[in-house]
Amino acid sequence: MPRILRYPKVSVPTSSLVVTDLSKDQMDGQIAACVLQGIVNRQCKQKIYVMNTYCYDNKSGGSKQAQVAERFLKELFSDIPTERLQGTDDRDWSGLFTLLDRFGGFIKGMIIWDPKLEQATIEAATTIAGQTDGIVVSPVLAEALHSRNLPVIADLRDYDFQDNLECLQWLMENWLDGACKDIAFTWSHMTTDVKSWGAANKDYIVALKLFTFYLDITNDEEREHYIDLLKYYPPGTPVMGWTDERWSDPLFMQLGYFMVPYISVENLTVQSSFPSTSRKQPDPHPLEVHNDGVYIAFHVADGDNLLHSMVYEPDIIMNSSDYGKIPVTWVINPGIVDLAPRLFDWYFAKLGTQEIAAQVGDGHPRSDRSTAFKLYCDISKGYLQRAGVRTMKQMEESEAVAWNLQPYVMNSGYNGARRGIGPYEYHMDNETFHIGSVNMKDDPENIRKLVHDAPKDQPLFLNVFCGTAIRDVPAIIKHAAESLKSTQYSDGKHYFFVRSMDMAATYRKWKKMPILPYQNLYDK
Repeated sequence: MPRILRYPKVSVPTSSLVVTDLSKDQMDGQIAACVLQGIVNRQCKQKIYVMNTYCYDNKSGGSKQAQVAERFLKELFSDIPTERLQGTDDRDWSGLFTLLDRFGGFIKGMIIWDPKLEQATIEAATTIAGQTDGIVVSPVLAEALHSRNLPVIADLRDYDFQDNLECLQWLMENWLDGACKDIAFTWSHMTTDVKSWGAANKDYIVALKLFTFYLDITNDEEREHYIDLLKYYPPGTPVMGWTDERWSDPLFMQLGYFMVPYISVENLTVQSSFPSTSRKQPDPHPLEVHNDGVYIAFHVADGDNLLHSMVYEPDIIMNSSDYGKIPVTWVINPGIVDLAPRLFDWYFAKLGTQEIAAQVGDGHPRSDRSTAFKLYCDISKGYLQRAGVRTMKQMEESEAVAWNLQPYVMNSGYNGARRGIGPYEYHMDNETFHIGSVNMKDDPENIRKLVHDAPKDQPLFLNVFCGTAIRDVPAIIKHAAESLKSTQYSDGKHYFFVRSMDMAATYRKWKKMPILPYQNLYDK
């Protein structure tokens, strides 16, 4: 089987956008609309662009949900001609019916899911839609579309699947051969109630003809059957989508795969249709070394999840009045150099005092699965090089990854030492500065205690996890920095706030090592 080192893109470029608002559509309408979006955007330069899809995982849905699609039209796509569609008067499927009036000719039929086995049959229907250009509909929506005379490609109620495993087995027997296997895909929480994690990723699945399915990973019997499908993908292949990380991380590590969370991210068929990009961050700069110095690198995490890289972090960067006031390392998924190249360029345009770090996935193939682990390292190295980032975030087996990739900085740990290594643990892995982390917990007192208990008469280097961008994290960091600065003379310490790569450069200077290694990641 071939080795895939890049995420697949939509090959037809974007020349114009047709924008529709799905905020008034019920979930079955949003599912159908995003499936239609994938069918159209795979083929056309004029692409459907949706806004305001629903996802309970996005800050519990509702009015608190972070929505960036409207602002991206200005921030990323201001040069692209845009037409806005006005919704119909239908109270249940306003946006969908407007899209059907405009793009209905692209549809070859309907695939109807079975409400008795909702999650499994919605995913099965989505797999079928990618290969047949049919839209995925509920039985109620199928009835509402009766007047449009759409043929029924498949009615999954007819098969009377008794459980998720039976549905998956049928789907594999009939639809696996025709699916794209560049990446694997799985999706959970695809319901039609208020706890639904939404339909936003359906456009990318359908456009790329991916195979998507549902198993309950919390169920002991069903969990054992993930390998039934994953064995058809090369060891080390990323699994996009989502299934609960408490079970998926150890399972996929053992099987030789890794999860790339892809939740509540709209318009990936638009974002990925632009030419891929590459960048190079500035060289790191060491500070003067003081034996009473405390060098702190704040970082914002969970960037492996595309929801954070493509929604939460841009949302906060656009909204926070404190962005850029304190050096911060923002962890994002470097795969967006392919999946969302204009967004990656936007990050770089706003760097200033900030730094971009990379986290490739949630977990990784276990290092004793040598073929899978090597593929993960090859994928990671390629994306770190193309993204031009010097700092990598890695939680599990960070030592093994550091030695294989040799980034300038390996940022290890999460919520303190729960995963990874602890706050006082920093050392060199050949040319890589490897440091653990501490969770600030919104309280600088936690940092003060670490400073108080640290070894005396030498500089202290602290890597501080400040949470994720679901809140105004630049304001939280600014408050912490000001609080620590206010005590720097009373506790006899001097505080310096730096990017991760600058802290590594300062450590190297303290150890009388070259600031830049003879051969760094960019040159390999």
